[in-house]
Amino acid sequence: MTKASYQWKKSELNQNIDPQIIKKYKISPLLEKTLISKGYTSEEQIESLLSNEVLFHDPMLLSDMEKATSRIHKAIENDERILVYGDYDADGVTSTTILVKTLESMGATVGWYIPNRFTEGYGPSEAAFRNAHDEGVSLIITVDNGIQGHHEIDIANELGIDVIVTDHHEFGETKPNAYAIVHPMHPDFNYPFKYLAGVGVSYKLSKALKADIPDAFLGLVAIGTIADLVSLTDENRYMVKQGLRILNEQPLPGIKSLLSVADFTDEVSEQTVGFIIGPRLNAVGRLDDARLAGELLMSDDDDEAMFLAEEVDQFNTERKAIVENITNEAMELAEIEMQQNAQFLILAKEDWNEGVLGIVASRIVEKYHLPTIVLNVDIEQNHAKGSARSIEQVSMFEFLTNHSDLIRKFGGHHMAAGMTLDIDAIEPLKKALNADMHNITEGKKLLPQLIVDAEIETSDITVDNIFDLERLRPFGTNLLAPLFSISKVPVKSVKGIGQGNKHLKLTLTDKNIAALHWNAGHLIHDISNDTTINVAGSLNVNEWNGHQSPQIILKDLALSNDHAIFDYRSKNKHDLLKIDQENALFVINPSSEKINEQYIHYGDTYPNEVETCVLRDLPQDLESFKQTLSNIKAEKYYLVFKGQTNSYFEGIPSDEKFKQAYKALYMNQSTNIQNDGMKLCEALKIKPDQLKFILNCFYELNFITMNRGIIEINKDAGKNDIENAPLYQARKQQIEIEKTLLYNDSQSLIKWMHSLLSDVEEEV
Repeated sequence: MTKASYQWKKSELNQNIDPQIIKKYKISPLLEKTLISKGYTSEEQIESLLSNEVLFHDPMLLSDMEKATSRIHKAIENDERILVYGDYDADGVTSTTILVKTLESMGATVGWYIPNRFTEGYGPSEAAFRNAHDEGVSLIITVDNGIQGHHEIDIANELGIDVIVTDHHEFGETKPNAYAIVHPMHPDFNYPFKYLAGVGVSYKLSKALKADIPDAFLGLVAIGTIADLVSLTDENRYMVKQGLRILNEQPLPGIKSLLSVADFTDEVSEQTVGFIIGPRLNAVGRLDDARLAGELLMSDDDDEAMFLAEEVDQFNTERKAIVENITNEAMELAEIEMQQNAQFLILAKEDWNEGVLGIVASRIVEKYHLPTIVLNVDIEQNHAKGSARSIEQVSMFEFLTNHSDLIRKFGGHHMAAGMTLDIDAIEPLKKALNADMHNITEGKKLLPQLIVDAEIETSDITVDNIFDLERLRPFGTNLLAPLFSISKVPVKSVKGIGQGNKHLKLTLTDKNIAALHWNAGHLIHDISNDTTINVAGSLNVNEWNGHQSPQIILKDLALSNDHAIFDYRSKNKHDLLKIDQENALFVINPSSEKINEQYIHYGDTYPNEVETCVLRDLPQDLESFKQTLSNIKAEKYYLVFKGQTNSYFEGIPSDEKFKQAYKALYMNQSTNIQNDGMKLCEALKIKPDQLKFILNCFYELNFITMNRGIIEINKDAGKNDIENAPLYQARKQQIEIEKTLLYNDSQSLIKWMHSLLSDVEEEV
């Protein structure tokens, strides 16, 4: 049954935008609904969102900025050795690149270091700090990490190394004992915007050190900010907008080469960063040492950059293959867990690459809509290490905190976490987390939430309105691309597209609006022409051969009714085989024999609910048909109606023909039908079948007698209406059945069926 895969959650804001503001900013109805749903209703808010004015807070407002810049200038003046200590993801390598290139341009003696995910893990490394001391480093600047490095920073202090922490992650209960902490959420300072990415903090520090840093650095800010999924509002929005412009006009050699090896030639957008640039930069650190990604971004030589980009792209190709293999293995384990009614999936196996387990966990959650932990089992270390992903209704951090006694180390937030635990703790943790889930759900499945900006009408879906939404770009965290829902949309056509009909394409309403639902080709058997559905998705403009048309990219859909009706009256045997025969209930004419318990006659009752009901035969009358529908509860009804006759086309002779026939018989007194039948047909201008029908009706009403082909008028017969003949009534009833069920147009028939199933019968 085509039910919603998500719980659609619509905006509850009931504010309005002043008509003068709408007029001033030329806001379309679709954009107006979107702004309201996202809470942008005042002129100031709308101005900040739609304008291109500079929104860049003074870097000196950041915590300890003056102290940090003074120490760095001193280090440069004294020719001290400086180490920039970064992180292995896209935010980390862009942060490292900006600060290193800035310090180099200032004449600093600077090196840089990115820890290895597998051998050192996230954040400061004591071994790396000690090695830096041995190499004469006296100042370490962390970027995109460090706020949790209390022990390592204490070691640096003991070694005589000053540490400046630049970070954006959550503070712990205490602050590290660093020389300076440059952080937008520092509790002792009031920076105007709290949600910079690590690269944003690095860029701010670089601007504070040197006002004229290259514009190209904003391209790196855009990459790190988008890839790290921080809030895309306030100055982040301004820097990303400017950065995307830079990435299109004058990208650094490394980015230009990376796009080239990816065969990307279109305009760079936030989606380009999210799906092409970011994953490639992240892939290196997921599989090996992330230094290669840093070298690519720092390269000034086109040939060198192309060589490095090809290596990075190769890592991404390898990463995809590894993710695919692990995902397939994890899916097999998940299926076993699902057979045991698991509601919290913990999937563990040896030799899984820890760097990609977060991606795998996300794919498992996407399929099963259950909180999931994916772990690599290391027998030698006697531990399992991996990543967790959750659903909106479950706080992963809270769940893990409740069972921290079973976990060596973990960190994360509501939707994601990373952890290490003993191998022996896997099963107890699995039982505990499943028990927690059962307490919440009482065994029922929790649907993931889908945030819908607004309910719209099909009249809102125009090319101009959709282009107006582009004014909101770039989209990202806290400013997601708008999703809209539309209720009770009639489907005009449905088909599968792509290899193996993997995807679903619908044409909606009389406006012929195209709707695409990726990886939903299996729904082709659950939606028929003239089905009415509810849809949720995003809008875009499809351009083909210079023609522009609106298009919906579906995120979810559901039938508007509790049941689906499929018109299979003109289908061939091959199409009928697509119906789930084993789980179907077949309704047949009382004259047909029941093959097994899956067959019932019209008028029978059936106590159980079924998924599929096949109305195989024509009924003998519409009342038994209606009675059957009231007695059966099914999700899908297939209209086949075998056993069709020609009564509808043959019709019933007119009253005048009956009178003429009776008069002709009366005049002859005695008629040999075998000899005179055709002459009578010619005289009456009717077909033999019609004459036969007339004569049988006369016989039933005792108007005539028949004896060995001789027909005589019964002069003793009383008066009677021809319509009282049983054969006449049967023909009339059969015509009504055929007209209603066989020869009615699909849309009218399905609408009538829905009214019957809803106990509000309409005229057919």
